[in-house]
This record gives sequence, structure tokens and C-alpha cells, in this order.
Amino acid sequence: MLLLILGLLPSASAGVPEPARFVRARGDRFELVAGQVARPMFVRGINLGAAPPGHFPGEFAITKADYRRWLRFARALHANAIRVYALHPPEFYQALKEENDTHPREPIWLFQEVWTELPDGNDFWDRVFTGDFDASIRTAVDALHGNAMLAPRPGHAAGRYTADVSPYIAGWLLGREWEPYAVRVTERRHPETTTFRGKFFSVDSGTAMECWLGRELDLAASYEAQRYGLARAVSFVNWPTLDVMRHPTEYERGGSQEEHDEDAFSVDPTKIRPLRTASRASKTLGYFANYHVYPYYPDFMNLDPGYSGYRDKHGACNYAGYLADLKSHTRGLPLLVGEFGVPTSRGIAHQQPQGINHGGMSEDEQGQNDVRLLEDIQETGCAGGLLFALYDEWFKVNWLVARNEQPRDRDPLWHNLLDPEENYGLIGFDPAPGIHVDGNVEDWSGVKPYASAPEGNLLRALFVTSDQNRLYLRVDLAPGAAPSAIGIALDVLDPARGDRRLPRPLSAIWSRGAEFMLLVEPGEPGARGKHQPRAELFIDRAMNYSKWARVIVNGADLPHPAPYRPVANLDGRYIPLLIETNRERVSRSGVLYPARHLDWGRLEFGKEPPRAAAWAGAPPSYAYDPHAEWMVSDTGRTIEIAIPWGLLNVGDPSSRSVLDDKPGTQDVEVTETAGIGLLGWATRRSMFRADSLGPSRSESSISIAGADLQILGAPGTTQTVVGKELRITSPETRSYVWNGWNLPMISERIKKSARYVREAFEGMDARDQQKQTDLDAKRD
Repeated sequence: MLLLILGLLPSASAGVPEPARFVRARGDRFELVAGQVARPMFVRGINLGAAPPGHFPGEFAITKADYRRWLRFARALHANAIRVYALHPPEFYQALKEENDTHPREPIWLFQEVWTELPDGNDFWDRVFTGDFDASIRTAVDALHGNAMLAPRPGHAAGRYTADVSPYIAGWLLGREWEPYAVRVTERRHPETTTFRGKFFSVDSGTAMECWLGRELDLAASYEAQRYGLARAVSFVNWPTLDVMRHPTEYERGGSQEEHDEDAFSVDPTKIRPLRTASRASKTLGYFANYHVYPYYPDFMNLDPGYSGYRDKHGACNYAGYLADLKSHTRGLPLLVGEFGVPTSRGIAHQQPQGINHGGMSEDEQGQNDVRLLEDIQETGCAGGLLFALYDEWFKVNWLVARNEQPRDRDPLWHNLLDPEENYGLIGFDPAPGIHVDGNVEDWSGVKPYASAPEGNLLRALFVTSDQNRLYLRVDLAPGAAPSAIGIALDVLDPARGDRRLPRPLSAIWSRGAEFMLLVEPGEPGARGKHQPRAELFIDRAMNYSKWARVIVNGADLPHPAPYRPVANLDGRYIPLLIETNRERVSRSGVLYPARHLDWGRLEFGKEPPRAAAWAGAPPSYAYDPHAEWMVSDTGRTIEIAIPWGLLNVGDPSSRSVLDDKPGTQDVEVTETAGIGLLGWATRRSMFRADSLGPSRSESSISIAGADLQILGAPGTTQTVVGKELRITSPETRSYVWNGWNLPMISERIKKSARYVREAFEGMDARDQQKQTDLDAKRD
């Protein structure tokens, strides 16, 4: 139960002295007002989450020192606004007030969201749900005016709120991204609800959902104006799924499945009409539209032909085309893009025509694309944008890997490099300094060989270690060795399951079953010349990865034709890690848009850069790069490899949990591994290819004598030739075992992308400063 002890706190119903400067929403823009003079203010802000690594949002584990540091970072970026998604603990508002009181002429303006879950029955007019949301709005208003005492309750902020940050509120954001199926239920249950009239807002001809939102906006404005003398600008959260435009390419095959169709319903912010002009005299600072707009979703943004012809200064740009269309439907109303951005994840969940994908970005590419999106927001007449996000949030999960991150309650304890949702931040959290993929072996000095062959003709040693993000392998080659291919079989979970045969055409059987096969074509020394280096991770075909990779269809979590579990076999057949990023779609006119796929097993060749600072004055750090996954040393004798845990079916490295799904259940079960067994091998014969068509160039078996093969196993490994087949036996007790953890050890780092955002914000800030100088001159 939420406890508000408002009677113990001084009432502000008579009003408080107004700040010297305030923000209002009027016309198509935000304005900064000082005295009787107003100037346009383009919002250049950033979203601040509530969950640092190791925690879920409802734990509220951020300290005041964290808040102060991150607010200073936002200021260093030249951001003029910050957005939070729910009421934070009092420490955040104390930190914000202290930061802004120190810089009264350049405050960081606050966009405060009042979050809500969906109604249990998906009816927003449900009395209990609406009553609870009303109470949440009043609570947030009181808290930001420094006038609330909230008793502890699970999942909610609590404490005594005494910091009055109301002078720094730029706007209220009510709700969340509304699901179309909930809008559908609300509108079908209340077809007669088409109008609403309050003190500050009205709906003359709308839907039941628009009327409900009008009511909530009116409640927020009325409560703040009545109790505190002035209602700050207000809006509700929206997204392209509920825009008002008709999208010809958005359709569900087999008929319109309205609860999942991204174009079945609309919630129109222009249907909600403010009844007062935005001014202190009218006790309201206005109303604005707010949409979360990313460049890669929904599909109609990149399939509708009208958007593909739009150009920004970089060339064709569907995103800018969509924004221009959206803005044309919100004329006379400021349009704030409440979320935009791209992630630095190693994994890609959705592909976009201009390459502004949902993931797969280097830090430089993230910065460049974040700036491009920001410029598109400004050039299409929007009132501003709030970049997502200030820091990486590990608790989040993307649809493509949702079933792979198990157990779910331990998800915040590790950083899944495959998950785009965990990698949007301008600040990252790297594992403790360890291995750097740079061709230098000095950082391996404390790691003993897993396997060694001092006289080996191709391979001399295999090393293995790990951190919280990746498994690291190092292969040392013999002097003058020039293997065509190097392989490493990985038994991740159970020696009795998996594929015991090395990839065809080799005639070799291992005593342990491998779920994965790593194949490297090292190329020439120094990675130069016509033989380009390639590395690819393959999965045992019996695990049928390409079928179970499609984890969600039309938003529904469906049973899979093959489980996430190793299967004992002697096939020697491995397949690429293919995933479907964009599912097949059919437009209303019958045009087929084929599905798009990616090979997640292809490792990126690259070298992690040395220690550096994001910009002058920023703290230097190693530029940890999840896209630098393997490297050949300049001598050609050492290969370093880094494999994200998620690629190896490790559902949670902190507890050594590996996916081990049980047939017939809806859940994905895990089993704690006793360690990872490895077997290295190399050949001079051109029998393999490390790409999406590999691993084998031929299925025809080759005798061991003709294979020119070397095996490198853990101590105690034996080899016996039986006929034309090689039998390899390795002790099951010889496995790589890493230490788990219950609290991640991290190093906070400013990503290289922050420099690009800072330069863009700084340029906008300089223009704003000149406008401020002109405004001050007029006011004086």
C-alpha cells in the first residue's frame, strides 16, 4: 500500500514563487521563457534508466554518487534534458537539484514519466486500474515538488521527498508504449465513449482510448495547478505502432490479427485538445506529442515505398521520411521523439535498409548513427529528441534472445553481447581488465595451457580463459606452420551428448560429444595477401539451431520443433548459426517481402584499440570492443579468439548454466555445466571453409594419413587408428571450469560513441547560447 503523509508536509496550494526560467510547449516547439521573453528550445536529451548492472529496476540500487556522476556526464555531453521512466528514489531528485542549483543558467531539464503496467483485463477504463494510475500521478507530482513521504513497497521508490525540482520540469510523460491488443479491448468495450471535457483538456470526437488519455492528462494538469499553482507541460507515451497513418505494407498473412498488427489501431494526440494557452497566467505550460521512434521497427517504416524515397544529407533515409510524415500529422503540436538510438550489441535483431540496424554497431558507428538520427529529428521539424540511453542496462531482453537468457532472475548479473536491448548506452560496463584481442600475448601470462604439444608440426598450445562476457581461446602455431584450417571442438555441457565425430570429411571420432565446432582459416601471416582470414562457429546439426532460432512469431511464444539441448550422435555434420532477423511479410496488395537472415557464428576479425579517452578531459580506459573477436599476431604464430557466452548456449555464465531444454515443456531448462572440454586440430589440406557454406568443402571421407592432421588434446588424451578412422580419447575430468559470481565486477567506461553525441550536442548548445544571450539582452 502506498502511503502519502501529505498532512505532515506543508501545503503549497497557494502557489510558490515561479522560477526565473521555465520551459513551455507552444506551437510546434518548446520554448525557454525568462520574464516576458521566450526563445525556441530544441530538446537534446538522454534517457536515464533505473537498473545498474547486477540489479533489476525495482531494486533501486543507484546511489546518489552514481546520480551525481551521471548527471555531470550528461552535462559534459551538453545535454539540456534528461528523462526518467518512473519515480526514482529521493536521492535522484536531490542530485538533480544540487546539479541545477549549481548551474542555474544552464539547468538540465527533467522529463518525468509516470509508468504503469497494462490493466489486467486490458480495459483502461477499469475503475481499479484507473484509480491506481490516478494515485501514481498525484504521488509523482507531490514527490517532484518535494512534498511526499512514501512507505516502502516492492518494486516502487520510497522515502521522504524534500527536494523541490519542479522549477526544472520540462514535461510530464504519462504511461508507456500502449499495446494494440489493449487498445482494441478498451475501444470495443466502450464504443460510446467518444468525448471528454475537463478543466485543461477535452476530446471532441475521439476513441475510448483517446478519451481515457485526455482524462489522465487533465487530472495531472488539474492536480498540479490546484495544489502548486502551475501545471507543467504534459504528454503521454506513444509509438509508431499507434500512429495515425495508414501503412500499406503492414498486414498479417492469413487475415488481420489486430492484437499484433502494427497498423490496426491508432491513438491520435491531436484529438486531445488543450483548453488553455500555455502561460503562467493560465496555470499550464502546455501540451506536446511524444513518440518513441527507432529506425528499424516497425517494418512498415522500411517497407512503405513513400519513405524509401526520402533523403537526408547522408542520402536515402527511411527514418527521416517517416518522421516527416509523422510531423505532418502533428502540426501545431510540439513533437518530442522520446526515444531514439542504436545499440552496440554484437547481435543484430532487425536489419534496416540504410544499415541503421537494431544492433551490430561499433561504438564509432553508434555515435555516427545516433547523430544522424538526431539531425533527422531536427531537420523534420520535431521539437527535440531524447537519446536512448545514458548507460547499458543488463536486465533488459530482446525478443530474439528472450528464451536463451536463463534463468531469467539472474539476467542482470551478466552482459549478453548478443542482446541489443542491453547495449544502447553511451556508458558501458566492462569486465575487469583481462584479455584484449590485440595479438599481444602478455595478458595471457597467468594462464596455463589447456593443451600443449612442444614438438607439434602445426599446433603447439591451446589456452582458454574467460571473463563475464566471453570465452577466450588462444592457439599457438609451430614455427613455419601454415595450416589451411584450425578447428576447436567444444563440449559445453555433457560429454555423453553432442556430436562425437569431427567435421567431415575427417575420419576422426572423439570420446566427448561436441555441441559446437570453431573453424579458423588464419590466412597469411599478418592477415595480409589474397588469403583473407576467416573464423566461424558452427553448431551440431542434430541440435537443429536454424529451426529453433525463431523464438517468437507474431508476438506469441510458441513451442519449438527442436529443443535447446545437445543430442548424442556420430554424424560429423555441423551447420552455421543462422537466425531470422526480419520475418517474411505480405502487404495488403499482395507484395511479398522475403525474410532476412544473418549468420551469427561468423566471428569479426579485428584488434581492440589501446587505452584512450573518449574526449579531452574524460577518463582514459581500454576501448573494450565486442566486435573484435579474433586476431592473428603479426608473426602469424598466435591466434586470439573471443566467443560471447550466448553463442555457446550458455544461458547464464554467472551460475555456469547451459541451456538444456526438456521436451514437452514451455519453459527452457538449464543444467549447470561441469566445465567445457576442448579438442584442437589442424590440417594443411583445403577441406574446410569458415563461412556460411561451411564447414566442409566435401562430404567424401579422407583417410587420416591423407588428411595431414594434427590433434591437440588435454593432458591424458590418446589417439588410436582403427582401420582408416582415428579414435581420440580425452579424460572427461579435463575441462575448463570458470568461477561463477553473484555480483558482477565491472569497470565503468565512456564509449567512443559519446564523443560524436557530445560534438553534436555542443554545436546545438552553442547556437542556443547565442539565443540565450539575445534573450537576456531583450529582458534586461
